[in-house]
Amino acid sequence: MSEDRCRAKCTAMLAIRWHMFRVCLSIAIVAMAATMAFTYFSSRNLERVDSKSVYDSDLGPVNRGLRGSNEINLDRSYWSGRKTGGGGGGGGGSKTRPLDPVIQAVERQCHDFAMGGYLFNEHGRHSMVTEDLVTCLVHSFSPYVEQEAARRFLDPARENVYFANSPAILWNRGELVLVSRIWLDREKYEPRNDWPSNHFADNWLYMQRFDARLRPVTNGSILGIPAPKQWWVGDGPIEPRLVEVQGRLFVTFNSAMAFKQNRPIDYTIMWDIDQNAPVIPHIEGGTPMVNATDKDDMPRDKHWMALVDNDRLFFVHNLDPLRVLHCTLAGFCKFVHRETDRTRFIFSDARSHLRGGTPFVLYRWPYYVSVAHTTMYKKTNHHRYYTAHVVVLSVRPYRVVYISNDIQIHPKLYRMAPMVRDRYIDEGFIFPVGLVLDRDYNLDIGVHVNDYSSVLIRVKKFRNLMERVIAVDIQRPPIRGPPVGYLNQHIHDLLVNLTHIDMVHE
Repeated sequence: MSEDRCRAKCTAMLAIRWHMFRVCLSIAIVAMAATMAFTYFSSRNLERVDSKSVYDSDLGPVNRGLRGSNEINLDRSYWSGRKTGGGGGGGGGSKTRPLDPVIQAVERQCHDFAMGGYLFNEHGRHSMVTEDLVTCLVHSFSPYVEQEAARRFLDPARENVYFANSPAILWNRGELVLVSRIWLDREKYEPRNDWPSNHFADNWLYMQRFDARLRPVTNGSILGIPAPKQWWVGDGPIEPRLVEVQGRLFVTFNSAMAFKQNRPIDYTIMWDIDQNAPVIPHIEGGTPMVNATDKDDMPRDKHWMALVDNDRLFFVHNLDPLRVLHCTLAGFCKFVHRETDRTRFIFSDARSHLRGGTPFVLYRWPYYVSVAHTTMYKKTNHHRYYTAHVVVLSVRPYRVVYISNDIQIHPKLYRMAPMVRDRYIDEGFIFPVGLVLDRDYNLDIGVHVNDYSSVLIRVKKFRNLMERVIAVDIQRPPIRGPPVGYLNQHIHDLLVNLTHIDMVHE
């Protein structure tokens, strides 16, 4: 009898343990499925604004406007299609590139294309390199960042419109740091003089950290940068970039300010993240951009491209003519490379097409890589035309090695991001400010699309392109880079040939 009881007891215990095992297994499977679903859908934030939600049949493009909303909670669905009522790194070490983690996200909207480009010597372009590449959307920070930023503004009337632009990215202490420009679109209200009830500066910086699957690991915050207010529109910190040097993390940006009474300048600032304080760079002899501006215009000295070489901080101040600054972390800067010509040309809106971009990231010393933007003006209506290009730089000697043709993305990404400033821009564009080169040699670029959405674009097979560029350059090493003005002329002629659009070049 005791044996039967014992056997029955054991059978019952086994049944209980088996039931507990099944419950635990089910919980584990659900948790894994939830993680995979989060990763999948976080990479599809941009796609939530599809052809059906971007355009309402009666009201036209939807936007991030808060006016007229009776909702209290700004949940994620709110940002995917609210109807509105009208109205307007590089890395430390000198020889090898540090291995950044691979961002684990679903690659979507992939686009295959042949990336053309040219190498340059002291005479001009000398070799063409073309490589088959693939670009993919790997993540959209929008509309999540707009939602999180809006929660932090004291705007109970909820009449402002928020856009996340310029997503600067950098791996720091095992986490992906994001600093994004938050743009309050005041231009929207100018035509009807129908201003929001609560007024803020137009531009702010939002910061948050993510893990390799782009899941938030910190709360987001608005960087408390008390920038001057100069005009009715265009105030505050704009176009952030991230750089780590000597173990310290900085965000650079430009902001309009006055160094003398009634003498404003749009100038580049370093913000020390750890100290939460500004570093205003002082260039020995002053900035040359003061002498490159018409008397009635405000000088603009912006889009500096950080470059870390042997744990020292440099900035590519301009690409054509090539100027390179060395800066201490206290902000004392001196030109270590400065090209000029007989006319002492510095900068011109109608001639300086190749402008700043992402910080330069070490590929293999002395070769660094960046993605720069170009600004062109169409002859027909003087509207802007933007493109993005891979730029390879050598730091011994300082010279531009290679510039690609414009980086292409899937056309659907342009269609899913309505053009915000269609009074000034006609064609879809990406604007690059952040760059990560991971251990798989993917090039992940932080861009905004049409001033509407902040996303990560991945360039695959990038190693093939770089190895070919370096091989050709080593085979035929130039004495120096191309003549002053050549790169801007090259970019102009290239884009006119590719687009068949007449562009200004004076």
